[in-house]
Amino acid sequence: CPICLEPIFDVGGATDFLCCGKKTCEGCCEPLMSTTSGTCPLCRQRFPETDGETLSILSSKAAAGKAWAQCRLGIHYAAGSLGLAVDEQTADSLFRSAMD
Repeated sequence: CPICLEPIFDVGGATDFLCCGKKTCEGCCEPLMSTTSGTCPLCRQRFPETDGETLSILSSKAAAGKAWAQCRLGIHYAAGSLGLAVDEQTADSLFRSAMD
């Protein structure tokens, strides 16, 4: 965790921030979220409010070569979430790009 510096082993016990791709442990995240007014406690960018905003952020980060964004966008294509049609070929391509 970038705040308390403890290792984050359990993915279920971490919060991912879409704006910067960083994670914090739940113990640090919850108090920070109540004081940041809709902005990331790590980079101070505003959180997306709609699926369209989320998709736009993920797409731009993935296009910039951010592996975490490529993976998350691939998950959304595989699941057909965020208003995307299920597209396993695009999902596979994004997963492969994230591995490079």
